[in-house]
Amino acid sequence: MELKNHHLILNLISRKSIDPIKYDNCKKKFFTNVQEIINENISCNFPEEYRNNIRFNILRSNRDEIILETGEINLPSANSLRRILLGEVETVAIEKVFFYNNSSILNDENLAHRLGLIPIFIRSSFLNNIKISENDENNKIIFEFNVKNSQKSFKKIPVFSKSLKFKGYGLFSSMNKNFIFHPVCRDILILKLNPGQKVKCECHCIINSGNKHAKFSPVGTAFYKISSKIKIVEEILNHDADKIFEICPVKVFGIISKTEKKYRTLNVISPQFCTLCKECLKHDLNNRKPIRISRVKNKVTFVIESTGVISPEILFHRAIILLVGKCNKALSLLLKSYEF
Repeated sequence: MELKNHHLILNLISRKSIDPIKYDNCKKKFFTNVQEIINENISCNFPEEYRNNIRFNILRSNRDEIILETGEINLPSANSLRRILLGEVETVAIEKVFFYNNSSILNDENLAHRLGLIPIFIRSSFLNNIKISENDENNKIIFEFNVKNSQKSFKKIPVFSKSLKFKGYGLFSSMNKNFIFHPVCRDILILKLNPGQKVKCECHCIINSGNKHAKFSPVGTAFYKISSKIKIVEEILNHDADKIFEICPVKVFGIISKTEKKYRTLNVISPQFCTLCKECLKHDLNNRKPIRISRVKNKVTFVIESTGVISPEILFHRAIILLVGKCNKALSLLLKSYEF
């Protein structure tokens, strides 16, 4: 994609056109050229029809994972959504820990680090309406951690994340019934206490994003796969078929036995699992290349695995909203630099 009449762009950006009439004509020609390029590369009216024509096919969806497939967006846009999911969607996590007593084998720094990595469940409607910062003394989410092992005990006791108890404080003391705060998993092992040991502390949470620390990232992993297209242009029989079937690490191929003609052929049964490793192309077939591997244009499969703090459907929706907001901000800054 190239812009025609580069001198118009340079004149527009540098504003060397002293005559206002010439400057206005330069702007009109420039934006007309941009609109022609958009119409050539997109088959519908941009952006309304393009936005409404985007379709996502849900391949699998559960509490902690969603797999989406679409053929309407390009790879840079897919990578932008991935980066937003990893680092820009805000969640709640423990930021500061105040110790009153700690006689366990773990020192304060290590124990605070382990507590901070525990994912905290919170409703998405709460995050939309309230902001919590380190300097706000009235709006705080506080968890109490108070555990001990009796001196009369003769064995160690494990302490799990279910021991974190929400403490009503300030504004949130009256919101406990409407908004539930608790660790996502109640069976995360934090430490073990010997007889007579105890730990008492307060954990203060804030809202932030993964750009500051990985504990605020709402996803365990978020990535996209490029859809591959595999085609067998010549029949691969018997020993060669068995060899390629064995060397494929993700079992894209399958073998069909034809009893009537007494031979086996190689077929493609699961092209969606192909990772483009090209191991099947390394097998010597007497200088023949019967397998063709290519990429399906603009077909992307998203895999989003949530840590449990927010459902993966809401995470993907928020990532799209943040991407749209970035585009609108960039467009507004661009338009402000010119006088219309």
